[in-house]
Amino acid sequence: MSRRLIGPLAVAIASVSLSMPALAGRGVPGFTGRAIDLGSTPANHVVPVTVWLRLHDAQGLMAKAQAMHDPASASFQRFQPLASLAAQHAPTAAEARMVASYLAARGLSIVETGANNLYVKAIGTSRDVGSAFSVELHDFNFQGRTYFANLSRPSMPASVQSLVSHVGLTDFAAQPQIAHAKNSAPMALAAAPTPDGLVFSGNCFRPPETHTFTDPANGITATYFGNRYGQDITSAPPNAPPCGYQPSEIQTAYGLNTLYKANLDGRGTTVAIVDAYGSTTIQQDAAAFSALMGLPPPDLTVVGTPTESNFSTDANAGWAAETTLDVEWVHSVAPGAKILLVVTPTNSFNDLFGGIITAATTPGVSVISNSWSGFDIGVAGDSEFYSSADQLLAAIAASGIGVNFSTGDFGNNANQLGGLYTSTGWPASSPFATGIGGVSMGINKKGHVNFQTAWGYNITEIADTTALGSPALDVPNNEGFQAGGTGGLSDTYGQPWFQRGLPYNRRATPDISWLADPYTGVEIIFTGDSGGDLFIEVIGGTSLACPMFSALWGITSAAAHHGLGQAAPYLYRLGDDAITDVNAAASPFNVVGAINDPTGTNVESSHELAAPLQDLPTFFSALYNSPHSTRWFVLTFGTDSTLPVGPGYDLATGLGVPNPVGFVQEIAHRHF
Repeated sequence: MSRRLIGPLAVAIASVSLSMPALAGRGVPGFTGRAIDLGSTPANHVVPVTVWLRLHDAQGLMAKAQAMHDPASASFQRFQPLASLAAQHAPTAAEARMVASYLAARGLSIVETGANNLYVKAIGTSRDVGSAFSVELHDFNFQGRTYFANLSRPSMPASVQSLVSHVGLTDFAAQPQIAHAKNSAPMALAAAPTPDGLVFSGNCFRPPETHTFTDPANGITATYFGNRYGQDITSAPPNAPPCGYQPSEIQTAYGLNTLYKANLDGRGTTVAIVDAYGSTTIQQDAAAFSALMGLPPPDLTVVGTPTESNFSTDANAGWAAETTLDVEWVHSVAPGAKILLVVTPTNSFNDLFGGIITAATTPGVSVISNSWSGFDIGVAGDSEFYSSADQLLAAIAASGIGVNFSTGDFGNNANQLGGLYTSTGWPASSPFATGIGGVSMGINKKGHVNFQTAWGYNITEIADTTALGSPALDVPNNEGFQAGGTGGLSDTYGQPWFQRGLPYNRRATPDISWLADPYTGVEIIFTGDSGGDLFIEVIGGTSLACPMFSALWGITSAAAHHGLGQAAPYLYRLGDDAITDVNAAASPFNVVGAINDPTGTNVESSHELAAPLQDLPTFFSALYNSPHSTRWFVLTFGTDSTLPVGPGYDLATGLGVPNPVGFVQEIAHRHF
């Protein structure tokens, strides 16, 4: 059955603001409304400011980008070089100089003028920056981190204000969307490991087992029966517990080898990755990964200066793991593609979007992968910044380059936002970006996909194993939802034209999903200490799904022999041969238990052991013995907070998972 959406070319871009009362006003970062105000930023504190210049005929540019992606338009796929678009729509050098002169005259130091005069970046003391824009800067604590931001809308003389679309007066930052299994830890690599079953088992799911736990001191005996997840904790490499997939297993499971045999491995194109801070050992780590996994050497170019390592202990250390995951798994899916890694100096949205500009202006790039996210509700910025970002993304799409973002790793985001309300992730929710969500996936004995369901898991502890035995818990400890692919409806954007036919009046994400569950995750290799030793671990998150899909989009562009632009508008017109629908996974062997204590016998149903299910009655559960804590748990799959998965489009997995062979064939060779 086709997912084709029928409808005429929309005239207006569906980016209607649906602001909520709690959000800050235009020009004020929205996160300030739910952060702790710590008072004025110290007057001599040096802070950055990024002034984004106004595009010429921005509405015309966005309409042009939309038409280029609509088969009903005479402009379909008539992409223009970015330089040509810049000549028509970018700010002029004279306009950028006027803005820079204004900043310099007020004591600010100019750091750079962005490509095509899109922005001017400067630094200065809090006092001088506040004076230049007639604002007061305060420090705010948000989720344990401190950021500065303005309290009111920046203002400048009319002659300068008319040239500016947004003033970035905050260091509020995006976060990498990587996920680890509970209590997971990397493992040192042996001196000479071998490919094909390098370390972790590829067998994540095993037949049902019965396990009995006792606590003699309290007269408790508990017996559980059900599916088994992961290998025994005594198992050693190449079948180390619990499980994890290497490139050859993913290539087989998803049929990528069929593409490779047709020389469709990404050769002839460049996949760009934008990450903050980077990894200081990424070149050597990617080379080691490729050699150990049987991949060709990576053709990796790094722009910018990496500053983090995988053995760093500061707050930004996670970006090294993010960078490693992105590079190694773009290469795993598209081993013939060139990789451009753009490393930004910070993870502020201003810097990251500057990195996107750098990637887009590099010749040969067909797709840009961004495994980071913020909140659609305006916490990441404000309506003016979103508008500037949308215009930038529209220009990139009109040049034939796709831009993909991870949707996030927190289900409906309620846990991240204090349970006040749910929100999807941004920039994935932009109508000019493609949002990539996540799934869980099991492989059968033949190496093919056995089942897929929405990535989202609950966990319940049932036995606290110690050196004295295996004490059963008299009351299982339902720890609840841990992580899962973010999805939902935008609170910022109305329904974009390419989603007409979906039963929503707002932008829905994800558009498409791929592997993300760290419990069915992939292996990465990295330098784990200052001595240069290599380590391996299993990792996941929508930070895995995004580079995998971006690599496939690069292969598709190469097969088409031209850039394809934004992926999302194509996806909703594809058939079942191109995208595999993802549904809820169920099992007749979901875990059940019986606990005997001095008061009698308590039967634990599969639903009770998986609780809280939040109105998601269909799931797959399994017994799990953690190799790190040695405790026993009941682990569920397909419990993505409140996001249900089912036939057709859903807010947990979007349209489903790409079937690479059909996906490439249909998009590259079909006239829509």
